[in-house]
Amino acid sequence: MAAVRKKKSARPARGELTRLREWERRLSLLLNYSRAISTHKDLPSLLRLLVDASCKILRAERATVFLLDPAANELWSRATSTNDVFRVPADRGIVGEAIARNRVINIPDAYADRRFNPDVDRASGFRTRSLLTAPLTDAQGRPLGALQMLNKRGGAFTRDDQRMLVLFAEQAGAALENARLYEELQAAIKDTIFRLAAAAEFKDEDTHNHLERVSRYSGVLAEELGLSEEWRRLIRLASPMHDIGKLGVPDAVLRKPGKLTEEEWVEMRKHPLHGSKILGNAANDVIRMSERVARCHHEKWDGSGYPAGLSGEAIPLEARVVALVDVFDALTTRRPYKAPFTLEDTLRIIDEGVGKHFDPRLVEAFHRCLPKILSIQREFADPAPPEKSNAL
Repeated sequence: MAAVRKKKSARPARGELTRLREWERRLSLLLNYSRAISTHKDLPSLLRLLVDASCKILRAERATVFLLDPAANELWSRATSTNDVFRVPADRGIVGEAIARNRVINIPDAYADRRFNPDVDRASGFRTRSLLTAPLTDAQGRPLGALQMLNKRGGAFTRDDQRMLVLFAEQAGAALENARLYEELQAAIKDTIFRLAAAAEFKDEDTHNHLERVSRYSGVLAEELGLSEEWRRLIRLASPMHDIGKLGVPDAVLRKPGKLTEEEWVEMRKHPLHGSKILGNAANDVIRMSERVARCHHEKWDGSGYPAGLSGEAIPLEARVVALVDVFDALTTRRPYKAPFTLEDTLRIIDEGVGKHFDPRLVEAFHRCLPKILSIQREFADPAPPEKSNAL
């Protein structure tokens, strides 16, 4: 009886096996990046992550995320190397077509396609060979922008690249929508805080710019100290509330143009406690930090401040930060009772307060980030006072 031959099991061809392994590699990367993408709330850092992830997954030389600005009918993008923002019309070019038709556009030879604009290459010095562009949409299918890949390493983009880019674009669209909603929420929180803080500042004749400067100074100083992104976010929102307790101080004291009496100073020094009562017992992290800032920003490093006479590390860090930047702003701006101090005199007064009024480590950091502080000061300078008329 003839021996029965065993049938050989079918094996994928070498090319197909390579393709399957590459697809597996991409899915693994996509899964890993999806976790990271879903946790990014800050739009600039999310855009950088999307560019980095898409280039690695699709083996592309470059990638660009274009976001739609419906009001201006423009697409904007931020350069990852310089952080500069550039804009293009939303209804033109390859990206515009991908969004309008809601489909992937694969161009193997850029210079052979009439839709490609070579002026971009001439301006940047980059040579585009191939392009792969996919639309980005939100959960309801509304356009958010587009993701464009440039120059597949080792050849043109394939159908597998198109499929993978569609999968990645779905993840990117969800993350971008979440980041947009988060930014809108943060803007609403900031607007509410500034409006509440302005109620106290109106009584004391300070301006909205004072609140903005103190907020931004605090964020810059916190960054220089190496504090976390979340801590910096909190201090930017909490610092404008430092004088909210002035709502409890009589107008006659706050608006008095001359020197205060001892009794009036007693009333004025109550405003940190008033602020603590207004903001106390909150569950929200921003309001909890705001309460500590309001209560402790007049404490001094050597224990000579008020209302509790705290000293050194017993004073919350956020209150020490605000104490320093608030004094800087008070000295360098015009007030009803004084002209602005010069920068030289202001820095001398701050340096004289090292170890007495101010935390020495914070003053050192303040000097290091002074160029950023001065840039904010120029950007949010108070309007010049109106000139006095000589008319009778």
